[in-house]
Amino acid sequence: MPFAETEIVLVNNPITLQPSGWMYSCSLDQFLERFDFSIKHSDKVQPTSKRVERIIDSLTYKVYRYMNRGLFERDKMMFKLMVALKIMVVNADLTSEDVLVFLKAGGSLDKNNERPNPFNKWMGEKAWLNAIQLTRHGFGRDQNPIFRDLTDLLQRNELGWRQWFDQSEPENCPVPEYEDRIVMERTIGPFIRLVLVRALREDRVGIASAQFVDRQLGPKYTAPVSDTITDIYEECSSRKPVLYLLSAGTDPTNMIDELAKRKKKFPTDKVSMGEGQEKVAREKNGAAFINGGWVILQNCHLGTDYMNEVEETLMKTPEIHTNYRLWITCEITSRFPIGLLQMCIKVTLEPPAGLKASLHRTYTTMIIQETLDKVDHEKWRTLLYTVAVLHSIVQERRKFGAIGWCVPYEFNNSDLDASLLFLEKHLSSTILVGLPLTWNTIQYMIAEVQYGGRITDDLDRDLINTYAAKWFCDEIFKPTFCFNTHSADFNYQIPADALDISYYRDYIETIPPVDSPLIFGLHPNADITYRIKEAAEMLTTIVETQPKESSAAAGKSVDEQVKESATDLLGKLPPDLVEEVFRAQIQKMKGPPRMEERGFGAPLHIFLFQELQRLQNIIDIVRKNLDNLVMAIDGTVVMTVELLEDLNCVFDGRVPRGWTHDASGAEISWLQPTLGIWAAGLTDRYTQLNSWLEFGRKEMKSYWITGFTNAQGFLTGIRQEVTRQHKRDQWALDEVVTHTEVLTLDTPDRVRELPEEGQNIHGLFIEGGKWNRLEGKLEESEAKKLQMNMPVIYVTAVEVKTLKAINTSSGPFPAFNAAVYKYPRRNDRYLIFRLLLRSGEHHPHHWRLRGVCLVAQTD
Repeated sequence: MPFAETEIVLVNNPITLQPSGWMYSCSLDQFLERFDFSIKHSDKVQPTSKRVERIIDSLTYKVYRYMNRGLFERDKMMFKLMVALKIMVVNADLTSEDVLVFLKAGGSLDKNNERPNPFNKWMGEKAWLNAIQLTRHGFGRDQNPIFRDLTDLLQRNELGWRQWFDQSEPENCPVPEYEDRIVMERTIGPFIRLVLVRALREDRVGIASAQFVDRQLGPKYTAPVSDTITDIYEECSSRKPVLYLLSAGTDPTNMIDELAKRKKKFPTDKVSMGEGQEKVAREKNGAAFINGGWVILQNCHLGTDYMNEVEETLMKTPEIHTNYRLWITCEITSRFPIGLLQMCIKVTLEPPAGLKASLHRTYTTMIIQETLDKVDHEKWRTLLYTVAVLHSIVQERRKFGAIGWCVPYEFNNSDLDASLLFLEKHLSSTILVGLPLTWNTIQYMIAEVQYGGRITDDLDRDLINTYAAKWFCDEIFKPTFCFNTHSADFNYQIPADALDISYYRDYIETIPPVDSPLIFGLHPNADITYRIKEAAEMLTTIVETQPKESSAAAGKSVDEQVKESATDLLGKLPPDLVEEVFRAQIQKMKGPPRMEERGFGAPLHIFLFQELQRLQNIIDIVRKNLDNLVMAIDGTVVMTVELLEDLNCVFDGRVPRGWTHDASGAEISWLQPTLGIWAAGLTDRYTQLNSWLEFGRKEMKSYWITGFTNAQGFLTGIRQEVTRQHKRDQWALDEVVTHTEVLTLDTPDRVRELPEEGQNIHGLFIEGGKWNRLEGKLEESEAKKLQMNMPVIYVTAVEVKTLKAINTSSGPFPAFNAAVYKYPRRNDRYLIFRLLLRSGEHHPHHWRLRGVCLVAQTD
């Protein structure tokens, strides 16, 4: 690959990564330094072509190491994958369309216009659409349609494909029907395998990508590497500062001071940037320029104006002492000057991930020998370890996304420090004077005050209280106590009481480096959730950074492809809903039984009218936007910045923002990851509302609750109607609440009769657990099934006093109060309502730690 292409691929790629891309900026000078090094130090061989190959290999690896050092962990695999793919495209082994098929798969397909999924018992709708897309694509410069018969082979050999699909590591298993063909494709075979894994098993994309990079670039690109602070010092100079990109809980100051002691430059001058600190920093730097001292500017994201001055000073000061060194620490910010970024050696600093690393850090920095000796009692040391585990758990649980915490809170050492201080005082006033521990006080202070002070979501507050209830009780003083309530390969116990801190540190070293979801109270499926989340974020970021270009083999430009897609979408749009017409139809509709009101006198008819208005507004927006896009491509109207963004969205298979949000940022429709799924949702919503409008309630035996833009309004309408039906019983609306009953009917087609009061709903999915339809109780999830369909649910309204009586008769344990969300992204904004589910053989605490909830959409 030519040198110029190498520079573009390796140096420019990280700049496109968001949200950290700005801080990854590099300069041509930095690339040329690596280039000169490769010329001088690469193997001197003949002929010239071999010599050039060695230089390119050396240059590629040197630039990779230089860039990799300044990338956060979440971006490193993304960067290597982008480099490997770009090299193959530049070498003409792949086309840009091949890369887009890997990134987008079947995201642009509308399920309503494709063959129905015959494998819905084991393969999701998304994977099926991905498989259909693969049948339509030819790979490489020869446009080899290797997967042309994929869907047919899936049906002929369903057992073999299901076995491959269910494998723990499908990327390492022979692919049914295709293994020989993939092996024969020596150049693009690894990529074809990667595409298939991405299409059918998205949770394995991260591991499969690492294997692909290993085969394409070499094992040294996937091997763990680290640069010591000594290596970084050898590379920096008086005019080449070191910039540490920080994440929560990291600080390189101690490392720099240790190096300064070895280099006889201690003490270093430190300035924590903020308001009024520019003058101090200017004085420290000015003195260090002369005497060759070291200066550490901390938290420079709070002093970006001074960073502009630093850039100019380093460039224009004629004489700077050769021993002068500038160390900068900064969080991610787009205000950092680009010139200084391109001068600096960038290094990322992240705390080690995992429970073991977190506990090790706690027992090295926060809990030391002096801490153990503060209270001379064995229960003090047990409580210390318990709080340390809780501190690590609440931080590490964030990696599981919404099933971990609804909101990813920034818990830090101050929460742990405050909890330890409280425990010290509490033990001094209880155990040390002969009184028992007050567990209610301990639970409240730690869960509600110290850690709970950061929590804003009610479900998250329930979660932290559940941890406190399970771990701050007399059980922890028993030798058989385990933090994981289910048996696992490693049981997380509290070390036997010891007076020496080294005993606890030795025990922490025995903890596995990879955490089992069981220690968090989660199901093993949570690992799959975590991997899918990582893969989706990586693929989405790469899609957004891809250049909008088209290979000659495709025969169509980007504009032509987008125009074709826009025209196709316009043809599939539902007809307009005329307000005068549907208003007249609603006025003639009958109300529910035992209600005299007709038309707009029935609350659910008002709800229907409002839903039709909202849907028509969405249809108007989409139709107008697509018409303008087609005209802009034809050149009859101006291609504005907004239309260009919409064009890129349609090309990438993403939903234009104007279709989902208004100018104020308020959501006006529904959110979906791909354009195809969103368009199918538009058709399905129109079908439901039109059926309700045309045939009335007699045909609506169950409502698809996902299809409503305001599902809470539907539930409110039910409560209002049921209250009016009980007018003779003198029910008051403010004394009535929603009540639900999960039926045994698995699909709405099996509903035979309309309920006298209330309505049936369907379309919900359960996460974190499984609903036993026949026995009517919660059970553990099935392996590899992250979301499962819920049966039809009957929704009505009852008086509060009646609901209390129902709650006490739900089995050996209280009913679990499950939240129902509009999207898997759990927060109060998307909360629809709550419903009670029988807990079965487990206490509600168990399901709360499992992260059980219901969602109306799986994406």
